[in-house]
Amino acid sequence: MNISRPEVAFVVQIRFVKVIVASFCAVLFAFAASADDFGTIDGKEYKNVTVSRVEPDGIVLVTSSGISKVYFTELSKEVQERFHYDATKAAAYSTERTANQEALYKQRRESERHRVEERARYWREHPTPEPHRESNAIGSSLDRRASSLTGSALDRPAYGQATTAAFLFSQYATNQINADKQYNGRIFTVSGTIKSVTPSGEEIAVELVVPYYAPEVYYIRCNFNDSRGLEQFQAGNPISLTGTVDGVRSYKTLTIKDCHLR
Repeated sequence: MNISRPEVAFVVQIRFVKVIVASFCAVLFAFAASADDFGTIDGKEYKNVTVSRVEPDGIVLVTSSGISKVYFTELSKEVQERFHYDATKAAAYSTERTANQEALYKQRRESERHRVEERARYWREHPTPEPHRESNAIGSSLDRRASSLTGSALDRPAYGQATTAAFLFSQYATNQINADKQYNGRIFTVSGTIKSVTPSGEEIAVELVVPYYAPEVYYIRCNFNDSRGLEQFQAGNPISLTGTVDGVRSYKTLTIKDCHLR
């Protein structure tokens, strides 16, 4: 069979493109498969880790203790060049991701508002019945005790207020004493972006991305007693959780305890 010169050139081009694609895939596979060490510009080290994903604004690392995302702004110029960091592309990516998170946060707030309204409507239509009162002294005493245990405190539990990790962080970074008075010991629904998910003793620690570095607060850490549901999350994902604010603990970490997913 005779093949014209244009057809031969086309076949050669196709083969050349395949070689380029294969080479690119091999480079990406090498990045993802080989263990490596990384150090941030503030001294934090990641030893013997694997790069599982490269994003425009950072790299996702798999360590022996979990998954973490390290942003290129935290890494040296050499590492930035190695992974072809582009500040413009990273900014656009971060802006888009923030917009998506805000949209998700608004959607969840609307859903929460709807649930609160539905619950309020239910209690309007099904008010708590008055306890039956006995005429004798013992019955009256038991009745009074039952009366003290009914009503809004037990039948209508309060929902935690909704906020963001960035807002809580900014409050504690500005004035810890004032923030403790307002938030410590209170239950909140908190939305944010996952920086890492790691086991910590009998708990699972989810570290959230903070908007900036403050002298007195470095991290936001959410402690889960139950890991169910967390397997679907990884670094860089948005998350909404409910927990009790526990103030700033060791290593200048703002802690939220007894967390569970919304």
